[in-house]
Amino acid sequence: MAGDYGSICDLVLCTADECSYPPTIPVWDTITEIAFDRVGQFYDLHVPGLEHYEAHGLWHHNSGKTISLCKRASGVALTNAPCPVAVVSPSFPIAKRTTIATFRELFRGKETLLGPYGFSWRENKTDHVFHVSYLGRTAEIQIYTGDNPDALKGPNLAAAYVDEPFIQDQAVFDQMVARVRHPKARLREIALTGTPEQLNWGFELCEGELRDRYDVGFIRAATNLNRALPPEYVERLLSGFDEKARDAYVRGLFVNLAAGRVYYGFEREENVVDMSIPPEADLGVGMDFNVDPMAFVVFWKLRDHVHVFEEFELENSDTEDAAALLRHRFPDLTDVYPDASGRARSTKAPRGVSDFTHLRDRGFEIHARTKNPAHRDRFNAVNARLRPTDGGRVRITISPSCKKLIRYLQAYTHSEMHTQSHKDMSHLLDAFSYPLAYLFPLDRRPARTVGVLGH
Repeated sequence: MAGDYGSICDLVLCTADECSYPPTIPVWDTITEIAFDRVGQFYDLHVPGLEHYEAHGLWHHNSGKTISLCKRASGVALTNAPCPVAVVSPSFPIAKRTTIATFRELFRGKETLLGPYGFSWRENKTDHVFHVSYLGRTAEIQIYTGDNPDALKGPNLAAAYVDEPFIQDQAVFDQMVARVRHPKARLREIALTGTPEQLNWGFELCEGELRDRYDVGFIRAATNLNRALPPEYVERLLSGFDEKARDAYVRGLFVNLAAGRVYYGFEREENVVDMSIPPEADLGVGMDFNVDPMAFVVFWKLRDHVHVFEEFELENSDTEDAAALLRHRFPDLTDVYPDASGRARSTKAPRGVSDFTHLRDRGFEIHARTKNPAHRDRFNAVNARLRPTDGGRVRITISPSCKKLIRYLQAYTHSEMHTQSHKDMSHLLDAFSYPLAYLFPLDRRPARTVGVLGH
């Protein structure tokens, strides 16, 4: 959708000979008169040559994400004039090749078509600002870079647009949220256009926890579905990437591109399912003892299938708080599969009693060994049920509401296990793995020595 002033000229029909693109076959009648109609929201029907594709009855032209961002920014800037809008690129060299170059191309085209009707533009290269005038309004588009988020502080903006946001720090997005506050703005908005990059803050914003904090509209566009691209281009793109990179850079999916995923058996498409609790299922809790956060998951088990449907990370909490919450939320729940270290007396707990004591005082039954299974055994036990090697059915599913657990399963890697971000993930992942290792232990019996005849 174009902005109020964004693409009015694109609705003007012209013959192919009259367009600024290479002439081919005239497909429309000759224009006899052009008259102003109104200002409003319009679909962009600009089709250069035959580079177009059809979707659900609407014709689209082959414009990439950056040109879409720049066209939207231009339209909203005119809507909000004279209140400024900003466009943020990862760095100035990138901006010169992408957003700045795109604005110049767009404005030159508009000037050719609308110059006689009052359209004009100029660029202040020193301050990196575009001034655009049309229909009696003069808009201001400021070009910023995100390589120093602190430098973004200060201006009051009507709108902000971030190109390739997910290779930039989340502080860039946070600064734009704080800056879009101009009191005279007619339309305030923030838009991001880019390629998924790892399971970082972009994943959280589009599909994770941050999405609940902001009013986010999320559109995913796969390169291989764009009919405007020649098949050989898509084939070259696919052949140049491995499967993970294809998911990210061709299919527009958020994936973990780091090597050595611990929970390699987890696949969102197969393991994330919304399921109700069967009447005959048994409830259980996996729990890790930690003050910040206190982490645990609630699941139901039916025969050999486990479904996790609740996750908890309680900040500045303890086992007594967790036990009270569980008893209130799930009065019929009795089985807890905790960190084995909870049998020891804890100085973190009130009165110095053990974590197990608090659970038993609330009527929970503890299922734990004298020590936790080794990390390797827990990892293998989980992976074997996430994706059975015999090709059988998936035996672990997770509710879509468990957003942290889902992200951690995708992001946790052997190579980064020592980092603080991974240590923060480990508490909930441990709570998830304890019951699975207890209920479905791996067969670690030693191999027998068998004598054979001959030399």
